[in-house]
Amino acid sequence: MGGKGQAAVVSRCPCCGYRTGCVTCPVCFWTDPAQADPGAFVAVGGPNGDLTLSEAKLNFALYGASHPKYRDVVRKPRPEEIV
Repeated sequence: MGGKGQAAVVSRCPCCGYRTGCVTCPVCFWTDPAQADPGAFVAVGGPNGDLTLSEAKLNFALYGASHPKYRDVVRKPRPEEIV
């Protein structure tokens, strides 16, 4: 595992779907609490507050960020992050 010539597999952000490899995604500003999709309608608190993953996905579709207040801190995905 992880030998020479092998690229690390970076998981997709559960909110925007880009492969940024960050705990807090710079593309949508969602902080991944390792919440499974069946829990997408449940707010788990922490850095995302009372925002559910489902709400964050809708916000990303509408505003380009997991929450409208993050529109000024997110960035466009880089070519290597696009799935």
